[in-house]
Amino acid sequence: MPHNNVPHPEMVAMSEEVRQAYTPQVRDYLVSLFPTSESYDVLHNRFERSITGFYKGDPEKVKECEEARRELELAMSVIMAIRKAVSVIDPTVYEKPEGPHQKSSTAGSALAAAKDLRILYDRNGQPYCSFTKMPGSKGHEIWFCTGEPGVEANWSLLMWSTTCQKMYLRGLNRTLTNYLKLRCKRGNELGPWSNMVILPPV
Repeated sequence: MPHNNVPHPEMVAMSEEVRQAYTPQVRDYLVSLFPTSESYDVLHNRFERSITGFYKGDPEKVKECEEARRELELAMSVIMAIRKAVSVIDPTVYEKPEGPHQKSSTAGSALAAAKDLRILYDRNGQPYCSFTKMPGSKGHEIWFCTGEPGVEANWSLLMWSTTCQKMYLRGLNRTLTNYLKLRCKRGNELGPWSNMVILPPV
């Protein structure tokens, strides 16, 4: 989070500024700028229809297609930015939505635990972890601990990832021994914990 290192009194002052500025009217205006599903459909269909004229080389149709694409790209950027922004609250909203023909046969099966979580290093000595992708998983929570790993309260969430390869371990205190483990996630469903790995201090 961008304000993690701000002292408490300063954080209160910063929050008060936001509270004063974030009125119901401001909120309603911000929401009014978000594309609706209906308005996005219009933009998508307009661009799709304009492609034929673009390839025919008609200057007016080419211009119409390029304008339609710019508007569609803008709406796409806004939607993805919103999803990314709120993913700090619910990481699943940043996953690509599945269509009716994309569902895996493993969608209803229970999530399994990764057995081969391992730590590796790139050519610059930066640590990252990898493991074999588990069927049905949509993402992974990586947790770390610098205290007694047998005490559940010592563990904290380090990062969320939708990939299972080269997950760089940033934000750790490398002067301490770090214990790491992960669990797969699908929507609100959490899988079992993986094997635990140790990142030694430097």
